[in-house]
Amino acid sequence: MSLPPALRKALPVLLALLALGLSFRLPRYDGPNLYGLQAQAWLEGKLEVPGPAEDLSLYGGRYYVAFPPFPSVVVLPAVALVGHERVPYRVIALGVAVLAAWVAWRVLRRLEIPPEDRPWLVAALLAGTAFWFCVMQSEAVWFLAHVVAVTCSLLALDEALGRGRGAWAGLWAGLAFLSRQLCVYLIPFIAVAVWLRHAEAGRRRQVLQAGTVLAVAGVCTLAYLALNAARFGNPFDTGYAGMPLGDFLAERVKRYGLFHPAYVPFNFFHMFLEGPHFMFGGPRQLAPTGMDGLGTSLTFASPFVFVALAARGERALRVAAWSMVLLALVHMLHYYNNGWVQLNAQRFSLDFLPVLWVLVALGTRRLETRLWKGLVAWSVGLNVFALALLPVLMRSMRRL
Repeated sequence: MSLPPALRKALPVLLALLALGLSFRLPRYDGPNLYGLQAQAWLEGKLEVPGPAEDLSLYGGRYYVAFPPFPSVVVLPAVALVGHERVPYRVIALGVAVLAAWVAWRVLRRLEIPPEDRPWLVAALLAGTAFWFCVMQSEAVWFLAHVVAVTCSLLALDEALGRGRGAWAGLWAGLAFLSRQLCVYLIPFIAVAVWLRHAEAGRRRQVLQAGTVLAVAGVCTLAYLALNAARFGNPFDTGYAGMPLGDFLAERVKRYGLFHPAYVPFNFFHMFLEGPHFMFGGPRQLAPTGMDGLGTSLTFASPFVFVALAARGERALRVAAWSMVLLALVHMLHYYNNGWVQLNAQRFSLDFLPVLWVLVALGTRRLETRLWKGLVAWSVGLNVFALALLPVLMRSMRRL
């Protein structure tokens, strides 16, 4: 019996959501969500939060959440209702992910991607990358930030490629930056996209709308600098230096600081060359215990991203997109941490993936359908195994 056309088109997304539901059984983070902790402090009229806790920054004898603040705004209503300890962060993240899926579909429609291809590309971005893992681990501050940032990035792309209203596009890009700092490179790309969107309206209109993007995003940036100044006494002090570190990360920062070329080889290997590394334990080393927390490279976990190399179309848009991706990539390759802990992904890549995904969508027009859909199927399938099936397998094979 053949499936109805509408259901057949949506099948990749439906299967991905089903597997996503299965992975709700992943262990939860054992600690407070720092965004919830920050929201609770705001409700009490304070900037500092009670500590100590993992990744809180200590300045002047007080503890602060150094991470960008917008995800705290997202959870603020729930915190006000039930308190930060009882907020269902994973449910909130799943709701935000549904919004991201809807907006991603709109972006594909703006790009004139055929309807039958859109479910595959939405599933690729949300279920074939680190995004899935971040949704499932959103009780922890680091992962919730990615979920919010990707969604804001998609909202900025939808506006820039659609109506092109500079104020809204700049606001969403600014809020993405207020969720993840490396989304700062998204802002000039969105300004270029808005500029190109108004190419037929004349130079004055282009200047006005693109300038509005930069102005509104600039206001978001100024708000972040003001918050830094209020907490750490310096607008350009992000507070990350005040986070206590352990294990190999402490040794790295002690020797080289937060950013250094010495980190590039390690980060490059994990971003592009590291395959899925399954670990085994027990007295006979036969019982699967999980996957390496340093993650799997884009090449093996999300190979569909290389479809972006086939992208054609508006040259200025492609140059701006690749510039954004490469600037963010170079920046993160010099960082002391590659995103550890993460499973079957490189979560920092989410800072540039929405823009790279636009190039992927454009690239599908020039490649054999079976080729790029096969890459998407591999990416989603490996996530299904790593995040939904492997935990079940681990429990069933403990006796080994």
